[in-house]
Amino acid sequence: MPGEFFFTTFARMQTDHSLLRKLADENDVKILPAGSVVLNFQAYVKSIPVVLRGHIKVVGEDENGNEFLLYYIRPGESCVMAILGALTGTSSKIKAITIEETEIIFIRPEKAARLVKEHPAWAEYIFKLYQNRFEELLQLVSNVQFKKTDDRIVDLLREKANIFGSRVIDITHQQIADEIGSTREVVTRILKKLEQEDVLRTGRGKIRLL
Repeated sequence: MPGEFFFTTFARMQTDHSLLRKLADENDVKILPAGSVVLNFQAYVKSIPVVLRGHIKVVGEDENGNEFLLYYIRPGESCVMAILGALTGTSSKIKAITIEETEIIFIRPEKAARLVKEHPAWAEYIFKLYQNRFEELLQLVSNVQFKKTDDRIVDLLREKANIFGSRVIDITHQQIADEIGSTREVVTRILKKLEQEDVLRTGRGKIRLL
């Protein structure tokens, strides 16, 4: 399951008492409400977020300023783009937003760089995170090129149902369009088709997967 490796690695890091003390004593832990912007486009990364509880969505932006979903950050995971920006001193190419109340530990870049040298479990965590995110982005490119919009909408809804633990999803047609890089008109037409096929039921601001 997504995130399973990271829970295992995080647990292994916690057995290293010196690392546990560093994470607890030298970094901030915050609880942010849904809709909080953790990292914005073109901002310089001041800290690396690691999600302890809740979820964050990471979006990109095309040349016209339209946002599209890249991936979700689950409990036990971090954002590779934030790590890259923090360690190289470059500005962010993505935006990260909480989608529910989320508890996050914020690690300063200089401390994260030092942890890589001092704690093998932290280095392993980052390398595996890069691998998983790269595979997710390859899958995203493949989906955009080869999957029908119908399937991409269903995939998105299923992932959100998994995140929130409910088949009833609070989401609008426009939000779906924004996340898959389509238009509201196209999404509305496809949702009507999927409803006729008994895949889902639509309501005002809600969709129920069958």
